[in-house]
Amino acid sequence: MKDMKRKLFIVTTLCALFLITVVVVKSNFEEDKTVENLKDQHLSHLEKSPYKESQKLSKKERKALGLPPNAYNEQIWELTMDPSTGRPMPELAITVQEELREQRTALRGVGGDNSNPWVDRGPNNQGGRTRGIMFDPNDINNANPADDYTRVFAGGVSGGLWVNDNIIDPESSWTLIPGVQNNIAVTVIVSDPNDSNKMYVGSGEPYIGADGAVIGRGVYRSLDAGVTWENVIGGFTGVSNGGQNVDGIFYVSDIVARDNGGVTELYAAFPSGRYVEASAPNNFLGSNSRGLYKSIDDGDTWTRFDIQFTNGTYKNPNDIEIDVNNNIWLTTTSNEFGQGGGDLWRSNDGITFNFIRGFGASRRTELEPHPTNPNIFWLVCNIGGQADIFMTTDAFATGGNISVVNEPNDVDAGIPATDYTRNQAFYNLPLEADANGNLYVGGINLFVTNNSGTTWSQISKWSNNNNLANLQVPLVHADQHAIVFRPGTNGTEAVLGNDGGIYYSADLANSVGNTDGIESRNKDYNTIQFYSGSIDEASANTNLAGGTQDNGTQFVNNAVPGANGFFDPLGGDGGFTEFSADGDYVITTYPGNTSIFFNYPSFTNGANLSTFGGGSFINQVTLDKNLDILYTDASNSSNGNAIERISEFLPGGLPTDNTLITSGQFNSTPSALKVSPFTTTSSTLFVGLRSGRLLRGNFADLDNPTFTRINSIDFVGSISDIEFGQSEQEIFVTMYNYGVQSIWFTDDAGITWTGIEGNLPDLPVRCILQNPLIPQELIIGTELGVWATPDYTVANPIWVQAFNGMSDVVVTDLDVKASDDTILATTFGRGFFTSQFTSQALSVLESEFNTNVVTLFPTISNGQITVKSERDLGNADITVFNINGQKVYDTKSHISTSNTNVNLNLNAGMYFITISVNNYSETKKIIIK
Repeated sequence: MKDMKRKLFIVTTLCALFLITVVVVKSNFEEDKTVENLKDQHLSHLEKSPYKESQKLSKKERKALGLPPNAYNEQIWELTMDPSTGRPMPELAITVQEELREQRTALRGVGGDNSNPWVDRGPNNQGGRTRGIMFDPNDINNANPADDYTRVFAGGVSGGLWVNDNIIDPESSWTLIPGVQNNIAVTVIVSDPNDSNKMYVGSGEPYIGADGAVIGRGVYRSLDAGVTWENVIGGFTGVSNGGQNVDGIFYVSDIVARDNGGVTELYAAFPSGRYVEASAPNNFLGSNSRGLYKSIDDGDTWTRFDIQFTNGTYKNPNDIEIDVNNNIWLTTTSNEFGQGGGDLWRSNDGITFNFIRGFGASRRTELEPHPTNPNIFWLVCNIGGQADIFMTTDAFATGGNISVVNEPNDVDAGIPATDYTRNQAFYNLPLEADANGNLYVGGINLFVTNNSGTTWSQISKWSNNNNLANLQVPLVHADQHAIVFRPGTNGTEAVLGNDGGIYYSADLANSVGNTDGIESRNKDYNTIQFYSGSIDEASANTNLAGGTQDNGTQFVNNAVPGANGFFDPLGGDGGFTEFSADGDYVITTYPGNTSIFFNYPSFTNGANLSTFGGGSFINQVTLDKNLDILYTDASNSSNGNAIERISEFLPGGLPTDNTLITSGQFNSTPSALKVSPFTTTSSTLFVGLRSGRLLRGNFADLDNPTFTRINSIDFVGSISDIEFGQSEQEIFVTMYNYGVQSIWFTDDAGITWTGIEGNLPDLPVRCILQNPLIPQELIIGTELGVWATPDYTVANPIWVQAFNGMSDVVVTDLDVKASDDTILATTFGRGFFTSQFTSQALSVLESEFNTNVVTLFPTISNGQITVKSERDLGNADITVFNINGQKVYDTKSHISTSNTNVNLNLNAGMYFITISVNNYSETKKIIIK
């Protein structure tokens, strides 16, 4: 800034002779002021974050407050927020995704062609959270009737739609179905009762919280029995009410298909969510579109029922059921203000719904009709975080015939006798009756009653902890979400969905005493959600590991080509994993500042290295592999913003040394840590902060290290990754946030920085790697898969998706094995993928990498801009989007080497201008004063 003022002084003293220079410098100065303002906004938003305190709570404390036990979505909410709006903008990523799907003409691997694709490495024996399951109605009339209805569709909450051709066979594999985006939550799958070739998928998980971290795109439809799919309703449509409402349909809690005299009626529940901004907590996602909808033309058009509050706003729908008399029932869930939950509505004709009664302020309400008796219904409510079960014997006609059902008492001593969901009723709350009227409920574990709750049988356990070791029932992953019975089996066979994927039972009600009564069916169902991933550098074999959502830290040793089976030595939520330089130990991390040392590959010792506590849910760590020193984020109210240094932790040596490192430069918590591999006799520790500061700490292995800020004022947002190039002078930095310059590079150790985002859409960037064989080539991990550029050194780098073999799922981490240039891509919903850096440059269409063809100036103006090109492009589309992704201007104009003037009569702010001709496009950022 001092240099800038000095330049301004010099040019102003030269007066009119250098007027043009004055104008240019003034524009740059105003742009710097805008950046400063954005940085101030970002810091203010972080300070006002609605999740600032809740992220620090223990799982027990979170459950007591009715919060999801997993704070990851809250952490990502803060990290990815747009500094301008004070919230993340995932609706923009979905819009970009749709545009890319339309434009994608070829699949690309990192090497640029089909000879070097991304390869699925697994896990092929474990799955991720699953809510949507359906037996294929077309799987009938097989040669043997016992083979009917063995084909099953299922969907992960961030891993796409899958099919298994024989769920009965434990060796039968799942296959991913193309056409449904792999980074959205599949919540429900149904078919048309009058035409089984018509199928519908609901997307968007409304129960997980954290304000839209797992949003969807409404309803998808297949007209060919599940082969191809199209989106028929949903997605981002804009903002309204001064930006308070993000409009569109993002969540689907339920869909049913009703046969009304040969006419299929679709009913869909589209709830909304509280989607806060740091400075304005009452912002909403989909609130203008929420409600119960109906379609009678296969989903082409939809109408909304007038199920409203007295003020005219629509209630939040949840569960839809059709009883034995073909009546439609609806329950409601609380809206963004905690209002309107626990309602029960019914329609006899599919035209008018009548209010039946309320069950209190229920955050989630599930209903289940008896399979043959039209008067018997069961209902479970989430009141105060707990589950309460009710039963009626006269279809809720009178309150006197509504009874409270005894809850099952889980054998697990850690689960209260009065709440089988362990205060997670908003999250895991399935309620299903089989053909015989046996009632099943699920919380942490599964239970069945054949007498409406007089007695219960526990039919699964999630572990052998506490009192569970002596319980002779199947081991089934915790957190139950779906129970679906196989047609034609009279309710004996069922498929189950939970946080561990898919399970199958040949006799669900009689699983007591039969430890094999429920079996995993996760072969090749790769929907697991990884937070991070690592490759063992020391081994000649392929050893992979990474931390996951509720599936611990997954390992595979000596992996074979293709997908592999993994194992978890400890359980829980995993975090970062660090292999030692010699491959003789590994450190796994868990929520908060918890770091476990294991001898490797024996997995003995299991010592917790951390002593200072603190840290984030998925906590930042880095290992100095030369000196065997671990650095972890230890920030909390007691420690302040701090890093814990852990040394002398190797067995048989000196006692472990734990030191708390603080600095006046730590103005927020660490969001990225990296030890330089080029300094081997001491630790040079680089620290990226949520505030956007990048710090270098020389001699971090010694007492009282000094940290120096090495990034310029241009960094806005939270740092997601720090990687080195060919020396410690070359540093790449990426940013988590929407609405910022996402990728930076320096070749002078941070004295000067260059933004190299180029044409990359407005997406959070999680990680970056340089191709060591072609140093100008980079890959990055984003909200929409891996992207690559062949040359980051040009003025305006061009990025394309490296898509071949991988979906556009969130890529959370990238790692490389230097000995053979194997790349590990870690995804949140599709497991691990590997590819390889090669010396062959990316081979794609020249037009896609033709850099800096279009010039637009000035970048800061009152709306009067000029566009020109290095060559005659012909008639081009000029489209302007605001920072919320709304199209605010578009026109056609001939773009050539001559100047084309465009007058934008728009409000002050930041905008993105896209110039498109056929398959070529460039996007530029401008600021209107």
